[in-house]
Amino acid sequence: MIVVGVVVGGYITSQDDADQAAVGDCLKAASSSSGRMEVVDCSSSEAEGKVVKKVKGHFTSLTAETECRKVKEATGFYAETGDGEEFLLCLGDA
Repeated sequence: MIVVGVVVGGYITSQDDADQAAVGDCLKAASSSSGRMEVVDCSSSEAEGKVVKKVKGHFTSLTAETECRKVKEATGFYAETGDGEEFLLCLGDA
């Protein structure tokens, strides 16, 4: 599975948003069409990826992919940019 995303724009933070994710947390695509991800229980059938590395900062699709290729367990990534906290999540299999 490869999860790729770069989200730009403002948002209202909830405790289930990807910006609250930590290494070991699992994520799924948010139910809205925002392209964002949210934290779910890793035993859930909705879990699409597990966070194996989190890095604060601005990442483009290219720099995010390059950074996550350095992580053995990573099979994809999710990067959030724009208003608010910018970060990269390297994702492995859930």
